[in-house]
Amino acid sequence: MSNPAEMRDHVLQALERFERLVAERDPALLAEFAEEADVRLVGSEVGEVATGPAEVEALVRRFFGLPVQIRWEWRSRDVSSAGDVAWLFAQGEAVLSGEGTEQRVPYRMTGVLERRGDTWRWRHFHGSEPLPDR
Repeated sequence: MSNPAEMRDHVLQALERFERLVAERDPALLAEFAEEADVRLVGSEVGEVATGPAEVEALVRRFFGLPVQIRWEWRSRDVSSAGDVAWLFAQGEAVLSGEGTEQRVPYRMTGVLERRGDTWRWRHFHGSEPLPDR
């Protein structure tokens, strides 16, 4: 895939698929991650660090067990790439809803994805909740 615009579209589709699977609490989310031992999922809270497929699965199941639904609304999404590796940076808000309430928090996400055939797999996902300006 030598066309940068096409590559960007494919990486953003991987992000959108990730978001949909999280919102639906679909265990198919696990197939979006690479299977290597150094794959990493880092959430925004203390203790939300998983390295390797087994830990990633445990953390995803923990997220799915929370009494809130998680989704994101991005103000910006940027992609850069070199060969079969892409870096993704998004800023916006995490939207947490459940039991008739909704909470919005500033959210930043960085990710590293690797192309495997016609698909992109997450090698690293890192979310953070930056402090608001004072």
